[in-house]
Amino acid sequence: MTVGVVAAPLQDSIWLKLLRRLAAALYSRRAYDWLLPGKAPVELPVLPEESWPGQPAKADRLFQGRFIFAGLEVRSPHTAPWSVSAEQLKVDEASFAAWAAELHGFGWLADFAAQGGEMARRMSCSLLVSWLERHRRIQGLPWRADLAGRRLVNWLSYAHFLLQDADERFAHDFLLAIARHAAHLGRAARLAPPGLPRFSALLGLAYAAECLPPDARQDSAQHKQAAIRDLCVALDAQVLADGGHVSRNPAHVLALLRDLVPLWRFLRAIDPERAGLLQPYLDRMAPMLRFFRHGDGGLALFHGSDEGRAAEIERVLDASEAKGKPLSSASLSRFERAVARRSLLLLDTGNPPPAIIGAQPHRGLLAFEFSQGKDRLIVNCGAPRRVGSGRTADWANALSGVAAHSTLVLGRVEPEPAARISAVRHEQDGNIWFELEHDGWAAAYGGRLYRRRLFLAASGEDLRGEETVTAGAANAVPVEAVLRLHLHPGMQASLLGSGDTIILKTASGQGWRFRSGGGVLRLEDSIYFGQGEAQQGGGLGAEARRTQQIVMAGSAGGEDLVFKWALTKVG
Repeated sequence: MTVGVVAAPLQDSIWLKLLRRLAAALYSRRAYDWLLPGKAPVELPVLPEESWPGQPAKADRLFQGRFIFAGLEVRSPHTAPWSVSAEQLKVDEASFAAWAAELHGFGWLADFAAQGGEMARRMSCSLLVSWLERHRRIQGLPWRADLAGRRLVNWLSYAHFLLQDADERFAHDFLLAIARHAAHLGRAARLAPPGLPRFSALLGLAYAAECLPPDARQDSAQHKQAAIRDLCVALDAQVLADGGHVSRNPAHVLALLRDLVPLWRFLRAIDPERAGLLQPYLDRMAPMLRFFRHGDGGLALFHGSDEGRAAEIERVLDASEAKGKPLSSASLSRFERAVARRSLLLLDTGNPPPAIIGAQPHRGLLAFEFSQGKDRLIVNCGAPRRVGSGRTADWANALSGVAAHSTLVLGRVEPEPAARISAVRHEQDGNIWFELEHDGWAAAYGGRLYRRRLFLAASGEDLRGEETVTAGAANAVPVEAVLRLHLHPGMQASLLGSGDTIILKTASGQGWRFRSGGGVLRLEDSIYFGQGEAQQGGGLGAEARRTQQIVMAGSAGGEDLVFKWALTKVG
């Protein structure tokens, strides 16, 4: 298969949106049922293994009627929560949709399967039966193409668990539902929005092509091959040649790889040729996932990503069997990675992605993160787990802005997303340094440029920066420049009386000294949204953690304004 150099732009055209609405109106009509299978397959000739291990603790909460998804908890101890609405929960539509997507995707079957036993199987089957009874009509969010694809993957992956000692009625209804899902996705998958939603829909189709008995009206081998090729087309539209995702979000690399690896392993066992079509994506994406990992095993926080779970990331990488090492310069994804002994510097040298690809583009131009060993020192603020209206929308807007990233802020204007950015990397004797520039404020502030120089010593224990705001036009008015370096919540910081030095202590007890010149130095409060609910034991709202930020401030006037700083390990 030919691998493109650059992924095609993801565009959801007006015509595709209109066609999707017209198709949804057709699908919801009773007459559409005549186009779906009316007879259940006798058996499923082959089934995949369970994708990834679930968490018995989550199954315990489900037994209690606590449905915790996407940072939102719904308590429904006596009935299935299929009929719950956003109005009843008094939450915004976006937050409710994120919760409902996980509920209707049936990913929680993994948790019941991990717990095992007859009670877990019975509750899983009971919830599935109640879903089938309530959602026979193909309409609304539960039948969104990406959710139908997710649901189909999970039903097939846990069919062994669900069908164990099942009665004939359940087995018939379950197998018929699988066949109807596959037939519907055959029409709906390609209309799904581009990016992760279309991939999810086509993923369900790929599994169905392998697991369902062959249709007498079509060539089985060609049908299976076409399903994988369609999936590859969806991947080509979003996976760059260096393994990054067009959203520039590290968590999306993990999400795609987490879905692809089980399918690849399944295909490798039954048809190595089709598995080979997926191999190039694994070989590119696994090294890119390693690219974004800090020493604690979690991911860097760029463009809406969170840390993820280190154990899960390691499991995905091991299962991929892709041994490639991370690049130093990801020229297409527009990130730089500098390693000096135990220290890691990750630097964003690209523009925000188009809004269609991510929930909200982040404008942290030339932002960086820095860690040593398992200690994260300088970070970005991340993104809230729930994104909706009201307070959650305020958080989403604030955290996508330049001030929530470890970079410079000029005035009260966000940098232009289409700013011209240049980045030059140098290496000598183990030392690594960067010369960076962007013109994102040139139009707003009299042609001023932001230049950043970062130097990481070969020892990994000396990181230095020089931040320059160039002089504006002759009639340009002075504007405030603020450098913000956000600290990880595990850091302790104290400003010394001299006013130009901050003493830092990491979570592991290591000492660092921050020294500055050229601006007024202070410590301010900050917030960290790096950890999702998975790391916090499912607690709601627990992802927001208080922390601090190092701030240097000055006024950019008729001459260049230069901030200099050094972060040095002590002791």
